[in-house]
Amino acid sequence: MECCGSTLSQVYAYASSVFRKAGVPEAKIQYAIIGTGSCELLTAVVSCVVIERVGRRMLLIGGYSLMTCWGSIFTVALCLQSSFPWTLYLAMACIFAFILSFGIGPAGVTGILATELFDQMARPAACMVCGALMWIMLFLVGLGFPFIMEALSYFLYVPFLGVCVCGAIYTGLFLPETKGKTFQEISEELHRLNFPRRAQGPTWRSLEVIQSTEL
Repeated sequence: MECCGSTLSQVYAYASSVFRKAGVPEAKIQYAIIGTGSCELLTAVVSCVVIERVGRRMLLIGGYSLMTCWGSIFTVALCLQSSFPWTLYLAMACIFAFILSFGIGPAGVTGILATELFDQMARPAACMVCGALMWIMLFLVGLGFPFIMEALSYFLYVPFLGVCVCGAIYTGLFLPETKGKTFQEISEELHRLNFPRRAQGPTWRSLEVIQSTEL
């Protein structure tokens, strides 16, 4: 999840280079960058509306799947831009759709998952780990993105598409739905998904059990 967020951050940080790679004229790159910011603003509004209706799990799976789809089309459009001039507009549309897919799904859900998956004693440590991972990934992807762009050229998004696929699969197999559930229900569902051979999930009835799970 953090790597996908870092990917989108690099779309903003290196937006001019990405649009230049897609063949956008130099005079119009600034308007394309404004379009990416407008997409992010739109997703913030839409995410607030749908997150309590659709559920966290479906937004994550749908977001990662759509990001994979738009990133794949973007790669194809870059490869065909010398043969078909209209693929320039397709590549730009894919970038906007990629941002919309991330903003409506993973961007809105990732921030609240730590507060719903962990109890009050483990929550500060979980938030600390999530924050540290986010900034580490931002640093690593930000440092390496120019080299990735130079080495992979038109296929610069392929490594990130692999991360999106893994994120969708992991969410579908191991992450429970947390919308409208108590912590005990979430912990039992999480235990059932990750330890299917065990008949009974963990019971959170005593302070000793909670203390044994501290980070």
